[in-house]
Amino acid sequence: MSSYRLRAYFYLIIISIIWGAAGPIIKFTLGGIDPLPFLSYRLAIASLFSLAFFFAKGVRLPKSKSSLLLLFLYGFLAVPLALGILFIGLSSATVLDLTLISAIGPMVVTLGAGFLLHEHITKKERLGIVVVLIGVFLNIFYPLLANGQSHFTGNLFLLAFLFADSSSALLAKFAVRKKINSITLTNSAFLIGAVFLIPITSQKYGFANLVSTIINLPLRYHLGVWYMALISGSLAYYLYVKAQRSIEVSEAILFNYLQPVFSIPLALFWLGEKITPAFLLGALIIALGVIIAEYKKAYK
Repeated sequence: MSSYRLRAYFYLIIISIIWGAAGPIIKFTLGGIDPLPFLSYRLAIASLFSLAFFFAKGVRLPKSKSSLLLLFLYGFLAVPLALGILFIGLSSATVLDLTLISAIGPMVVTLGAGFLLHEHITKKERLGIVVVLIGVFLNIFYPLLANGQSHFTGNLFLLAFLFADSSSALLAKFAVRKKINSITLTNSAFLIGAVFLIPITSQKYGFANLVSTIINLPLRYHLGVWYMALISGSLAYYLYVKAQRSIEVSEAILFNYLQPVFSIPLALFWLGEKITPAFLLGALIIALGVIIAEYKKAYK
């Protein structure tokens, strides 16, 4: 195994730990600040560091119009769209919901890589994807049976987040193939997100009220925002794009399955969420689908 592939695996394990903790931290921080101000505050921090980096190292934007368009589309999908949907969804759904629904992410990327990047998809992978979808939709629609309309709406937002996030992962691979620098890709995404979302939030809440909300935020919520801005944001996105230089998209996304190892204990013991029968049944079905999709028989 090459040193480049080993380094990519190391990066992806670190990312799994960071993003595994991200869901519980977002849910906790949303207890003190609304989704849009939270995300705008986060993007303001990340964009300041991105600007500082560009001033220090120089801006290395791609020259072709197609690469610039790809850079913009990645930034829009990965940051204001995907993260905005995620924050709104987690304000009414649970981290455990996110953990199960996230299982569809690798499947979406696998399908996208097959159609767009011509990576091979086996019959077992297709069958596994169908089984995973059954488990995911069981968990999504269960709140309707329990008269949890708000909870159900939150689950739909989480599903939409997964599709937006998976699409951005595919765009990142296209960007890497076009030799767009991973640091440029990451920092540009946060700047695009800040330019797009901060004016919308200021219009909705009023700029003075937004600033006052941030200034008067308790320290524990500030720490949550800064974690999401710099650790889960700038560092993790940079490592993710860098890791994709050495391995296939469908392989890199498999490391997402490690995230529940960190998110579920935090959801149970820190946030006090409860495991429901629907969660257990959905988890069993999804686990079966993942085993079917990812098991590959070795041939000599």
